[in-house]
Amino acid sequence: MKFRTTSAAVLTAVPLVLAGCAQGSGPGAQPPEPKPQAAAPSPEGVAWVGKLCGVVGGFTAAQKNQPAPDKSNTSAFKQSVVNQIDHSARAADDTLRGLQEMGPGPIQGSDQLNDSFEQGFVQVRDILRTAQDKAQQADPSDKQRFQAGMTEVQHELDKGKQLNMNGAIAQFNQNPQLNAAAQQAQECKMFSQAPQQPQGQQPPQ
Repeated sequence: MKFRTTSAAVLTAVPLVLAGCAQGSGPGAQPPEPKPQAAAPSPEGVAWVGKLCGVVGGFTAAQKNQPAPDKSNTSAFKQSVVNQIDHSARAADDTLRGLQEMGPGPIQGSDQLNDSFEQGFVQVRDILRTAQDKAQQADPSDKQRFQAGMTEVQHELDKGKQLNMNGAIAQFNQNPQLNAAAQQAQECKMFSQAPQQPQGQQPPQ
């Protein structure tokens, strides 16, 4: 299960941790050692993990169907990129609020997992806002300087690839009860779908 977006490279790194939901390990992670069979999760545990998947999945859903950047001219491209990044940053804020409203989890370790997601989305939101500021500063009247400005925006978004979610991945991999609950939660099934390739923020030539 992988998060992919159409707007920002930063978003590709966010909830890869949810690879543990249905598959038991994140991309590139070492397979966990076999563990004793977990007891059947309670309905409350399934509901909580399902809500977590729904909150994080709402972020992914918000990225879909965004229009491609308008490359008709540099001014139009700048505005469409600013709008697209702002849309993603607002979605990150919404996700943060949803995570903060989750309440205590009924499965041991669920609160720590939620905290890891919160920390990750704070970083995502901050990267997006910094990228948005840089996009707003790009001068569309000078093609060469505009190209340089948009390159800075992409470099900022690329910082998302360096987000460290290993702690959250480990929490899923090492917690059979969380995995068992995720496997039963309908909201977590979206993360087993094939990823889409993100589009870059390249300005018109």
